[in-house]
Amino acid sequence: MSSALSSSETIVPQRHVLASRNFRLLWLGQAISTFGDKFSEIAIPIMVYTITGSAVQLGLAFLTQTLAALIFGLFAGVIADRWNRQRTMIWSDIIRAVFIFAILFVPLLPLTISGQLVVLYTLSFIIAAVKQFFLPAKIAIIPETVGEGQLMAANSLDQSTMTLIGFLGFAAAGLLVEWVGVQIAFVVDGFTFLVSALFILLMRLPQTESAAAEVTPKPDVIAGIRAGFAHVWQSPILKGTVLLSLIAPLAVGATQALLLIFARNVLGAGAIGFGLLEGIFGLGIACGAYILARFAADAPRGRLLAGGVIGMGVGQFLGVLLPLWLVSQYEMTTTLLMAVSLPFFFLGAVCNAAVFIGIRTIVQENAPRPMIGRVFSVIMVVSSMAIAAGASLAGLADWLGVGVMLIIWSVVLVASGVLALAWKTFREA
Repeated sequence: MSSALSSSETIVPQRHVLASRNFRLLWLGQAISTFGDKFSEIAIPIMVYTITGSAVQLGLAFLTQTLAALIFGLFAGVIADRWNRQRTMIWSDIIRAVFIFAILFVPLLPLTISGQLVVLYTLSFIIAAVKQFFLPAKIAIIPETVGEGQLMAANSLDQSTMTLIGFLGFAAAGLLVEWVGVQIAFVVDGFTFLVSALFILLMRLPQTESAAAEVTPKPDVIAGIRAGFAHVWQSPILKGTVLLSLIAPLAVGATQALLLIFARNVLGAGAIGFGLLEGIFGLGIACGAYILARFAADAPRGRLLAGGVIGMGVGQFLGVLLPLWLVSQYEMTTTLLMAVSLPFFFLGAVCNAAVFIGIRTIVQENAPRPMIGRVFSVIMVVSSMAIAAGASLAGLADWLGVGVMLIIWSVVLVASGVLALAWKTFREA
């Protein structure tokens, strides 16, 4: 399929997408669930760092979740293409709710600190593993909920809403965790998973190729995975997307693992500052998604992806370097440092929207509908491998300093984007 949308596709208003009952239910359920997710994403690293005070342990916390994607990602993509996607999503939400609630009891276990950390990492791994089945099913089911020519509008609305909700969720989570404690975060997240499952249950989807496949003989899983890789290799735009997804997430993984330390040690902020720093990404991506849908829906997908990665790196570079320089030269308050840093992280997040939405739309436009789950899982697994590698290197911040590490990874982002732009086939796809 063409990598650019036709003119009729670029002017579909996002409100028309919401006229679809099925998409509306999916959208609302995911908005509520995303809000709850941010509470756990704030609480888990705070729990780990409060107990250990170690960047290495923070890296391990992120690594356990990323390993789940590496182990289950490809298999989950095959399941998303062969099982009923709606039921896959419902059960994924219910199972995640159960294990999120289980985290509440970890501090009550008669174990040493090391033992409690092992249990926490195990629960995080299971939750992340189940998520691998949900994500490709969601990406693959969106084309079944909207009309012809509405994919870019649907993806932009979904991404902008989820990231804006993410901003609000991070801000609310930071405040609530600071005032009440980390346990409340898991209560909120668990209940929002159950609400999401209910909304998905209410969807009424037509019989699809994936649903029909449930009553027909299935070839082995390995053959299904191999078919997904084969299709990626035959498509220049998909191949370029996978290669970019191998390089850029190295920086993303390290950055995710180091943001809490950066907020505390460089900006002098606590849980509230960490929540704002995380939340600004959501606000920036929401704005970027609107800009993309409004002004750049027909731009070459490869150029959007590469340009987005470069913008992410530039924003992070300035958002880290300027506070470090100011602290070395002047007496600075936390408020002033946050005021300097946040706008540049916001700029990077605006560019990040082109990456998130671009990857999703590229898969939906260039993969046959019965293979969307597998193709998306290939990209997810490659990204997760890179994120795991980046997170595993976060411990270097204990020796080099968190600021130096974040600057190094911002340079990696810029370099990977420039290399992608230099590849003519990808740039013009």
